[in-house]
This record gives sequence, structure tokens and C-alpha cells, in this order.
Amino acid sequence: MEPSPATAEPRPGAQAQPSAAVRKRRRNPRGQGARLTQDIVSGALALIERTGSAEAVTLRAVAREAGIAAPSIYAHFPDRDAVLMAVVVRIFEELTEAIEQGLKSAGQDPAGRLVAGCEAYVAFGLEHPARYSVLFSRPRPASPDYPKPVPIGPDGRPVPGFGAGTFALLVQAIQDCVTAGVSASTDAAADATAVWVALHGTVSLHTALPRFPWPDPAAFVRQFVLSLAQVTA
Repeated sequence: MEPSPATAEPRPGAQAQPSAAVRKRRRNPRGQGARLTQDIVSGALALIERTGSAEAVTLRAVAREAGIAAPSIYAHFPDRDAVLMAVVVRIFEELTEAIEQGLKSAGQDPAGRLVAGCEAYVAFGLEHPARYSVLFSRPRPASPDYPKPVPIGPDGRPVPGFGAGTFALLVQAIQDCVTAGVSASTDAAADATAVWVALHGTVSLHTALPRFPWPDPAAFVRQFVLSLAQVTA
């Protein structure tokens, strides 16, 4: 259980022992509370990267990483779950940016863009296994930022929100293939779900079984993505 604000202060005479990576933090100028919020999230991410698990994230540990007193966190996050939710949002943003870069690198060919975006998803997961594991490793507490299920708009696509924007890129990439006449998909959202399941399974199994004789990731991804997205040309 995390300490309450009233009990989180160190005992008189006790000396907190920050990790070597922590530098002494200067107080942010007035009006820069948002910067401290991001520093807290970065501190939690640093713990996850260093230990490989979100279990290492406690308010005291995050405070040490950010170079602040533990009670200072409560002005920005009510509890540990809120910090972890903010971490998940940050990682989804990073994943989305990686996918967008992949799409951009493939030019205008819709099938090539679809494959490149999916390759970027897998590459991100394999290059950042600790970060990726946080996205789907634990149930999300109910909150206005994470409705369950992800809401679907009248056009059948996810409404952008907590993590839905990442999925929407995949739906749009398949829809672009349909529009260009190179995919026989009649339900882009359903086929995107199938592709997502395959992408997630690829990252998870690669991470869990690194010594398995996996085929080349790029060729493997291209094969199942084109099939599941019903790309015909």
C-alpha cells in the first residue's frame, strides 16, 4: 500500500538514498507544474526500463528518480495507478509516432504503407520490451480516459482516445488499401483487429521465446499482414 500524504515524509534524521541516475532536482519556476508531471512519468519509465517490470514503480521510488519528496507527487497524481496510466499514455504516444514514421517511410503505396506501419509496431515492441509489456500487462482501472470497451463511432472505427488512436492508424491503413482497390476487405476494423492480434502475438512470443528459430521479422510480418488484410495486389 502506498503511503498517504500524511505519512509519506521520511523519519527525522533519515536520509533517502537515490539511485546513481538521479540528479538533485531544482524547484521548477512558478507555472511549470506540467514539467514536473512529465518528470514523474519519466521517472516511472526509467524504473521500468531498469528493472524490466512495472512492479518496481512505487511512489517513493518514482520520487527518488525525479529528485523530489514523495508527497510532492500527490499534487499531480492521486496514486500509483494514476502514474502507471500516464506511463501507458506516454508509451502509446511513442508507439503511435513509430508507426507514423513507418507509414511515412513507405511513400504513397497503400499496401507498402500498411506493411511498413506494422513492421514499425513489431520493431518498437522488440526494441523496447519493458515499455511494450506495460501496455497490456495489467487491467486498467475504470476512468474517463480509458472507457471500456473502446468506443466505436458510427463509421465503425475506434473513437480516438486512450490507445485507440494507435489502432485507428491500422484501420485507416487497411481502408486506404480498400479505397485503392488492392484489398478485398469488407470490414477494415475487423481485419485490423486480426492484424493487431498477430502483431501483438509476434512481439509477445519473440520476447518470451528469444531462442526459438523465428523467421526474419520483416518477411514474417509482411506475409501475415497482407493475408489478414486481404491485400490482393
